[in-house]
Amino acid sequence: MNAVNMQKIRKQLAVIGGGPAGVCAAITAARHGIQTVLVTDRPVLGGNSSSEIRVWTRGATGAGNIWAEEMGVWGELKLENFYRNPDANPVFWDETLLDAVLCEKNLTLLLNTEVYDAQLGAGRVAALYAVQQSSERQLCIEADFFIDATGDGTVGAKAGVPFSIGNGKHETLGSSILYYTRKEDHPVTFIAPDYAYDMAHIEKILGCGGRIINEQMSGSDCWWFEYGGLHDTIANAQDIALELRRLVLGVWNYVKNSGRFDAGCRTLDWIGTIPGKRESRRMKTEYCLTVQDIISQRTFPDGAFYGGWYMDAHPSGGMYDSAEENCIQTPVNIYQIPLRCLYNRSVANLLFAGRSIGVERSVFFSSRIMNTCALSGQAAGTLAAACLCAGKAPAELDGREIEAIRRTLVRDDMLIPGAVIEDRGDLARQAAIWASSVHDAGPGNTTGQISLKDGGFAAFPAVHGRSIRIEVCAERATTLRARCAAADLPNRLNAGAETTSLQWEIRAGTQTVEAEITSESQFCLWSFEPNPLVSLAVCERVRVGFLCGQNNMPEVYEPRAWYPEFSSLYSAEQMLSAESRPWGGVNAWIAAPEDACPQVYLRWEKAIDAQEILLYLDPDLAMELPSSHASHWEKSHLFAARTSMPPQLVSELMLTAELENGETALLAALHDQHQRLIRVRLSGTQRLRSLRVELGKTWGGLPPVIYKISVY
Repeated sequence: MNAVNMQKIRKQLAVIGGGPAGVCAAITAARHGIQTVLVTDRPVLGGNSSSEIRVWTRGATGAGNIWAEEMGVWGELKLENFYRNPDANPVFWDETLLDAVLCEKNLTLLLNTEVYDAQLGAGRVAALYAVQQSSERQLCIEADFFIDATGDGTVGAKAGVPFSIGNGKHETLGSSILYYTRKEDHPVTFIAPDYAYDMAHIEKILGCGGRIINEQMSGSDCWWFEYGGLHDTIANAQDIALELRRLVLGVWNYVKNSGRFDAGCRTLDWIGTIPGKRESRRMKTEYCLTVQDIISQRTFPDGAFYGGWYMDAHPSGGMYDSAEENCIQTPVNIYQIPLRCLYNRSVANLLFAGRSIGVERSVFFSSRIMNTCALSGQAAGTLAAACLCAGKAPAELDGREIEAIRRTLVRDDMLIPGAVIEDRGDLARQAAIWASSVHDAGPGNTTGQISLKDGGFAAFPAVHGRSIRIEVCAERATTLRARCAAADLPNRLNAGAETTSLQWEIRAGTQTVEAEITSESQFCLWSFEPNPLVSLAVCERVRVGFLCGQNNMPEVYEPRAWYPEFSSLYSAEQMLSAESRPWGGVNAWIAAPEDACPQVYLRWEKAIDAQEILLYLDPDLAMELPSSHASHWEKSHLFAARTSMPPQLVSELMLTAELENGETALLAALHDQHQRLIRVRLSGTQRLRSLRVELGKTWGGLPPVIYKISVY
């Protein structure tokens, strides 16, 4: 290195890696007042979700966990992308991320910048050395704290933190290169490059392990273009990339020129230049999350974020593996991940985020998914900010400081499942609250039926000691059976603790089936056995906590289900509940459908000092927000695709306050609002006697929903 030409950059925090974890870590820290630099070796942000690789982001909701869509900074970015980019064009997703990073005043971005060495001293990282390829600048990046969000654990390895790779036998999950196609209005020829594999080679591969191709498949439909698990996914990255291109172009040549497909007018629209990597280093951290932890849904005093994707195991041989299945996906309920999985005390100022955090390999199969990586980034950014403010290493933080971090994460719209976070600073809890109307919790008009010929499910709030009624229709007399499971958040694929078996003798025609709720949990999930004679009646999706669907299809609906003579599910008091999403109960106020101008009121006995008001709205957490290529869905993953903005999400809102002197002040007037978390910062401290929230239009004309109001 040439010290003379070395340019020094000095920040409080350096985040290395521009994927979901790194972006969320950097934005989070910057918003907490930390001078931050985000360093990535790629020309775009987004990691595997970027336009370079084009894997759509997945998470807990996509694996059957209902109302578990990841929010926080990542959810904010995806809602912004969906608003700007409803077709989920991956190029515009890049721009959404870039815009978000560039708009943070405390955040500096270095693209095309590769870290190649680290300077260590006294159990700390003192500096990182990097080169920016486009400018030929040599950089010395100094910081008080560092976050390794490289995916490969590059900084951690250079800092001497121990790690594991794969199963300990040089076997990992492979990498994938994707392609996209389009259909032209004229024939298109394809002449394969000489380096592509010939048809005979491709024919040996296809058909094994579910690897079946047709001319219309593209994008993440072809995630199984997988290779490299029997090689070093870091040292042999180039060889792996070239082999994948040989395979992909060989497959496309087979589709175009074998004569077995109607592909004459089809052409390649795009092919990835670099693979999406699944696995490399897992760092040895203060705590290693175990399979037993996630199966038991263990809670931790420092639990800070969650996972919920399948334990998704792929054969190391990739496309050359002869196994009957090309991946095995075991559903899990959502589980906590503690802050101790983000650091090793041997290097006091280094944190990890993304797929390299400290977990057992079987847990890694779930935690590696991008949405979970993004949440780890926000947790790491919040932890780094707290350490910098306290002047402590992560291992030195006491219980009170850890709880403050958790409280900050929840305020910033992160879910910590199973955690009870007391927020005594929330002044809204001292107020009386009421609303202009309340939804009566009854079902809407019937909009159709879904058949139970392949089975199905219905999830609903559990009201202990009351009987739930669900409307069904039978072609003729039959027996309908179901299993009932209870949970704080249901999973349509993994029932969890079963409570009872249910059976009804039903007649021909429309009727209701009924059962008393004996569970002490907050939600019930009925899993219906297949019955081709029976259908569930469904209605317009309005009510939080009610959901149904077929076992083998991604679409979800609202069942015609209700508790007779019970109407307090959606009272205004729900907005002062401990949670800002339906964990442990619906925790939502819903306006009556006939209320043309819904309003919410808060009033305090004595004036309070307020600086900030937070409102948590409903963006339909039962459906995933895609990052890219919304036209290509994997129905086998039960992914319910969004086709429009969430219809119950408030787009117009006015917030006014009565001040201590009796005057009325307009605090906010929002139009074209498209976020779940509305944060209104007041101009200094203001003395308030009351608040009024006037709700105008929603994006789809449905009654507005508010999960939570907080005042600080």
